[in-house]
Formats: sequence, structure tokens, C-alpha cells
Amino acid sequence: MSPSAVTSSSIKRVIIMGHSGFIGSNLSKFFNNHVRGVEVIGRSLPDFDLTQESDVFSLASLCDQQTAIVMCSAIKRQLGDTLDAFSQNVQMVSNLCRLLEKYPVKRLIYFSSAAVYGEDIHNTNITETTPVHPTSYYGGAKYTSEFLLRKQFSKLPESSLVCLRPATIYGPGDSGSAYSPSGFIRSALNQDTITLWGDGTELREFLFIEDVVKLVDQLTFNEYDGVLNLVSGKSYSFRDILNLISQCLDLELTINSRTRTKAKVDNCFDNSHLQDIFTSFQFTSLKEGIKQTINYQKNLN
Repeated sequence: MSPSAVTSSSIKRVIIMGHSGFIGSNLSKFFNNHVRGVEVIGRSLPDFDLTQESDVFSLASLCDQQTAIVMCSAIKRQLGDTLDAFSQNVQMVSNLCRLLEKYPVKRLIYFSSAAVYGEDIHNTNITETTPVHPTSYYGGAKYTSEFLLRKQFSKLPESSLVCLRPATIYGPGDSGSAYSPSGFIRSALNQDTITLWGDGTELREFLFIEDVVKLVDQLTFNEYDGVLNLVSGKSYSFRDILNLISQCLDLELTINSRTRTKAKVDNCFDNSHLQDIFTSFQFTSLKEGIKQTINYQKNLN
């Protein structure tokens, strides 16, 4: 379906859970700077803990049919892909479902993950109908959370749910994985040795944070309901990324190639569904995204 912006009277409040994190902080900044007539509220640790039901229910007075929630909070894989992390991620969404059962909102956008398809599975044509096959606690928790939310929203006919499955997101403010565009840029600027597994030719999707923010903004105020892979439809190798960083910095990178510990697999996406929804959306090129991330990181240094 095409985006259908709701009227100004439909969504009056947006609650961003995890507003101090990489994605949430960029969303908060965008909504505060560019969206008029909407109250923007952020909740994050340590002041707000989604694993505590009492904290979640403190939002009850803010939840109504003029409210949208964007759920970015999660225990990231970088902190350990463990059973405890799985339990906490599911607990957050379980508590949210309990809140929404009594105090429904108009719309919820949930940041799931492309990890639901399996990180170590070769697939060069992933779509929203590709069977899920999570191979990590993180991916399993994300898909379990999707199930819980779908179950809850099936009982809320006046409310809508969007489950986003993004590829790897990078850009200014990203302090996450070292094995990503942002991590490679940090290492390059610090003149650290970059570890590359195998020949670095496996294909992955990388999505610039500004594109994510713009798409979430549009999704918050339109009528789409369901699962959506947040992807550009273009895949690159880790070697491609390193070459672009080297070009942008005019610097020869120090790379240490190590033997793969896992089989080489490619992950590529067909983003036809997203293009059907956002027919004119233009994604930031990988080169431009890397340039902007480098400039941001240089200013920090």
C-alpha cells in the first residue's frame, strides 16, 4: 500500500522507548526538530526499566488512541548472546503487552531484526515471506516478541502494529559492533589494526541511520500494518566497506585477515515490498553514508 499520512488530529504523542540509544536518540532528535504538533516523550535506562512492570505501567496515563510508541529498547547482541539476554528482551515486550491490553495506543512500531531469518544462513533473496529461522538468542527473542505483539494487537481492532526487520544500521552516533561500517571507521581513524574474517567477500546489507529515521517518521503517520524488512535492496561485502573507507580517508588501512570460524554465507534482500509502500524514497548511498560517519567521528576526535 502507499503511505497515507494520518490527519494532524490522529497522532498527538510519540513515545520512544530506548531514546538514549543509537537509533532512539536519532529518532528523538528528528521528531523534535522536524515534526510539529506532536509531543515527543523518551524513556530509557537507568530511569526507566522495561523489565519492571511497575515502570512500564507508569506510562498508562500517556497511552490512548492519539499515541504512537516506537520500541527501540533491547539488550544488544554485543553485550552477549545469552539466555539471560533472551529472557530480558522477551520480558520487556511481555510487560509492554500487559500495558497495551489495558491501555491501548493507536500505533506501535517495533524494532525487530533481520536476525529472525538466521545470521549464518545463506540466502540472496530474503523477503518478508522468507521463513524465519533464528540461530541466535537475539534473533529468537526478536521473533518471540513479534509473536507476542501480534497476538496482543489481534485483540485491538482500533490499533495497528508494524514489526520492522532492519539490516545492520550504521552512521553517526553508532558505538556498537566493531565489525561494521561504524566500527571499521573508528578503527581506521585511530589507526588501529582491523580484523577481517576470511577474504571479507561475504555480502551483507547496511542501512544508514538517517534513512531509518525518515522511514520510521513516515511509518508513524501512515496506515501500514504488518512486517517490513527495513532494507535498501543493495548488498556489499566487508571488503567493499574497507575499500570505501580507505578512499574517503585517503589512507591505507592496516588489515589483519584471519581464518573464518564459520562458513561463508551471503545475505541479500529484495526490498520490493518497501518500494511499493514508499515509491519515491531515495536511500543514501554507502559511500555518502560512510563520508558522513567519518566526518561525525572526526569531530568527536
